[in-house]
Amino acid sequence: MLFAALSAAQSVTAQANITTQKYGPASVRAMPGLQCELHPPGTPAAQGIPLATDIDGYARFYAVRVGKGEAGQWLTLSCTNSSGRAFSYPVNLASAATFAARPLKLAAEPGIDRPPLTGNPMKLTQAQLIRQGYGLRPDPKTSPAAYERWLAAARVDGRMLYAKKPDLHSHTATSQTSPAWVGAAITGAPTYAAVEGTFNVPTAIPGGDHTSTTEIAIWNGLGGFGTGSGLIQSGVNLYTTSTAAAYGTWREYCCGDSQSNGYSGNFAPNPGDKIYAQNWYCDAEGNIDVNGGYGCSYLFDLNTSAILNCTLPKAKGSPCWSVPAIRGMTFGPAAEFVIENQSPQVSSTSTAFTDFSPSVTMTGTAYSTLTGSFSQDIGNDPSLHVLTDFTNTTSHIVVSTTGTPATVFTMEATQPSYPLYCQGPLNTSTAQVPTPTTVFKWASTGAGAEPPGPGECAWADRPPRSIEIHKGDTGIIFGYLNQVANLPAGKYSEIGVYRDPAFGNDLNVTQIVGFVSPPFSPKPVLP
Repeated sequence: MLFAALSAAQSVTAQANITTQKYGPASVRAMPGLQCELHPPGTPAAQGIPLATDIDGYARFYAVRVGKGEAGQWLTLSCTNSSGRAFSYPVNLASAATFAARPLKLAAEPGIDRPPLTGNPMKLTQAQLIRQGYGLRPDPKTSPAAYERWLAAARVDGRMLYAKKPDLHSHTATSQTSPAWVGAAITGAPTYAAVEGTFNVPTAIPGGDHTSTTEIAIWNGLGGFGTGSGLIQSGVNLYTTSTAAAYGTWREYCCGDSQSNGYSGNFAPNPGDKIYAQNWYCDAEGNIDVNGGYGCSYLFDLNTSAILNCTLPKAKGSPCWSVPAIRGMTFGPAAEFVIENQSPQVSSTSTAFTDFSPSVTMTGTAYSTLTGSFSQDIGNDPSLHVLTDFTNTTSHIVVSTTGTPATVFTMEATQPSYPLYCQGPLNTSTAQVPTPTTVFKWASTGAGAEPPGPGECAWADRPPRSIEIHKGDTGIIFGYLNQVANLPAGKYSEIGVYRDPAFGNDLNVTQIVGFVSPPFSPKPVLP
């Protein structure tokens, strides 16, 4: 059995952000039923934060409050209604009205009330519990911890909400042990037919670790790992820019089913909320069945009582429908507890995980057909894979498995980054484990004095030092270069990097500025 030891580096308690800014609850009045994007004026709406207006007509999000006349004071909310008619609303981040308290009235949102479960929970069949919106009941005798987590959600009132917007981003399956997931996967007791557990929603940090436009998804799920197929999952996403942020919920049966991402975002959790999540392979009645032909998901916010209930087929009128399986899927070789990096899907120059605080702790178990119960967790499964951060950026997540069956995600201390200028041709490896690499030749002078030659890279204002140079005057860049990967001959690029003394003083990517042209102005470089 594999266990991740808590090293000194992993026990870092200081948060990685260096900013004193904070997001606060914000809102702007529009109209009910709109699909919107929040973006800076003059930028494409499609690159903004996706939002949906609530039944009272407000679009709710989080933002950094600024002073009147300061940079970033104004944003634009670009919206369309169900007929495709466009609307636009100015958003003033210096206005007290934008940050006025406007809590969502969940009872007014379109949905179905679900009363607290009373009496003996064992007197109802599993099918009855699912139809009434209580999710999947673990067995109290064979799976007492899982049963108690389920019961805590079932004993309070809830509201099963209808969708506000589709899920715009893919929560991809992976056949590798790194991109785009960090977390834990268990593979020692297949077939895994269901997974359940809880996790906390962290607070996103604006500009922390030099991040800008980022998105992460926090979820548990089944399948996908090692096969890239049959991944049923649901969870919470955090989407940030330097001035605004949005939280959301989603589910996906990956990959390729049109019904999978057609339903998402029926409630937005708040920072600090506790989420109970279940995902399982099911039949048309929602019962656990690896070969039942459907994927079921259930999310419950224990703070607000909002429910994402995707447990019955669309034809049965479920607020959120279970998703039909696709022929050829591989079911249940793994169960996962994951934070996924979706930043490249929202920004071509973003590779970092969203910076957040406090640590995220995911606790849960998986149902194995070998035992017929929720018996497997990261502390007892015969095969545990710890998926470490692959990004090599300043926003770095430490993954640890503790003495209790929990996966803990903590942000490491920040790393300052500096500009590096390169001229093609440069080749970036296609290998994704642990991360793509780009080998270059060091220029003899700083880029401010003379642009780097073909195949060369240079600091802005000085030549390389001996500790940075490998045999043949070469250096290595670790990380995703996105649009400047495999830099063509004659093209120049600027990227942000930091030098990692723990790995031969190689360079790790923090930011892709993009294609640039000489002359280059000197900027601070590594001491």
